[in-house]
Amino acid sequence: MKMNSANNKNESALGFHEFIDDKKSSALKKYQSLVIGSKSISALIKYELFTLFLMNMPGMLGLFLRQKLYKSLFKKCSNKVTFGTGISLKQPNKVKIGKNCIIDDLVSISVRGSDTSSINLEDNVFVGRGSELKVREGVINIDSFSSIGSNCRISTAEGKINIGKYVFLAAYCYIGGGNHKSDRTDIPIAKQGFESKGGVTIGDDVWLGANCIVADGVTIGKGSIIGACSLVNKDIPEYSIAFGIPAKVHKSRLNNPVE
Repeated sequence: MKMNSANNKNESALGFHEFIDDKKSSALKKYQSLVIGSKSISALIKYELFTLFLMNMPGMLGLFLRQKLYKSLFKKCSNKVTFGTGISLKQPNKVKIGKNCIIDDLVSISVRGSDTSSINLEDNVFVGRGSELKVREGVINIDSFSSIGSNCRISTAEGKINIGKYVFLAAYCYIGGGNHKSDRTDIPIAKQGFESKGGVTIGDDVWLGANCIVADGVTIGKGSIIGACSLVNKDIPEYSIAFGIPAKVHKSRLNNPVE
């Protein structure tokens, strides 16, 4: 699919609400820009046919057909990817998926913004049921053998989220990069745009317990464990065991005392 970069850049410049309210573009053009990312009528027809007939097709036949046909929607997709039912895709032509990945039922994968925005899943990544991967003017990279639990949300606006190898996110984790600007009081916060503190980096072999929140600008070092229901708003050193609101390091996995 050929990207409609002009429309996407216009959305980024105006903001989502202004873009939706734009009277110069038809409803169809807005839909194509937001969902397809292309002016191509053939791309629109293919997307609509695939989602209509294949998205909710049950059983082995549905799994087989999605594995064989869905790959043509993406920028790059291996032959060996399993797609569950009810998966929501927005601008999949900015998404790369490696071999042996599993995208479970009801997952949402969404990219908005300019041509530099993307989602990249390396080999053997699992994305659990009901989870969301969402980008607006940013990048999400998930490295090989990482597992995203059910109902997690990984979202960035004008930032980058890097998740290393063998990372395990338990259910209901939120990984966020980017925040709404709120300096002005004369206009709504929703119209002030976004700012980023550099995104989020999670090193290899990290385990996050259920319901963890990782804020923008945070790096979690390799081999660390974050306890359930923790708010991580500061960097965590390698091989740490941390938990709490906000999360604090309580122990090192290297058996070194924590100062």
